[in-house]
Amino acid sequence: MSRHQAWLCAGFLALCAEPALAKCASVATAPALFGALNSTQVRTAVQTASTANAGLQCNGTVLSVLSNTDSFKLTVQPSTGGVLGPTGDVIPYTLYADATTNFPISRGVAFEYGRTGILDLLGLLNGTPKTVPLYLRTQIGSNVAAGLYQETLKLDWTWNYCEGLSLGGLCIGRDTGSGTQYLTVSLTVTNDCQIVTPNINFGSAPVVSAFATVSQSLSVSCTKGSAYSVGLSDGQNVLSGRRRMKSAANNYLAYDIYKGAGTVRWGASGSARRASADADVNPGIGTGTGSQVFNYNARVYTDQATPPAASYSDSVVLDVQF
Repeated sequence: MSRHQAWLCAGFLALCAEPALAKCASVATAPALFGALNSTQVRTAVQTASTANAGLQCNGTVLSVLSNTDSFKLTVQPSTGGVLGPTGDVIPYTLYADATTNFPISRGVAFEYGRTGILDLLGLLNGTPKTVPLYLRTQIGSNVAAGLYQETLKLDWTWNYCEGLSLGGLCIGRDTGSGTQYLTVSLTVTNDCQIVTPNINFGSAPVVSAFATVSQSLSVSCTKGSAYSVGLSDGQNVLSGRRRMKSAANNYLAYDIYKGAGTVRWGASGSARRASADADVNPGIGTGTGSQVFNYNARVYTDQATPPAASYSDSVVLDVQF
């Protein structure tokens, strides 16, 4: 019977229904991806992800049909957990029914979409085929190793709602169903370091032999479980293996930076670098939160001629390799 014929029918039968607009169905999900984030971002800030398809699709119904007896429920399993990494670390996160934090979904507990107004806010009930989205937010404080973190959620959907009304406003048909889908959640953690490097200030002196040695340290806090090395570049004016400071008049003052309190030059390649296991304080792999300290000393070469009086400077880059 065509739609035109159905409306003719309504003129004769008070209980003839307007045709149901559509039904709901359990459909395959789309994964929720946090993407690649460094360990500091994961530990210190909330990260968000979402999926446009959490396993339920509805082709549309009439909003006024929904009542206290209509239900769209989602139960998420497992009841506890988070994305699991390669070393056993877990990053917990919270599920939400919309993009705000107004509707958190507790694991293992059926969440009712039908009586919250969310389906209407999502535009799920306007007659256009749409899937139900799901939103995720990590919890601050996860100090974890680098790697791929994943979890598979079991999503159990049940629905029971009136899909058609008579002209007298009575429900003449219900769409009742259920379905289970599985959702993959993933987050990739990359290595990161927080570095504190004080400037080297030799002060002033009338001749090169009068400059004092500067002894100080830099600190590095790298991703939990990471082995790394720290290198120092040759600066902007290196010559014959010596770092040099430069004046505005293009004169130079040669100096260098040495490992610890010794005379081994700290450089940027090979054995000239310093391994995390060689740290002077807390040697070993990164902890994610605690700092590892590298001592060094800097000296002006005394076998050079004293250059003209001026301010001399250089810029040295510290790099960390994993």
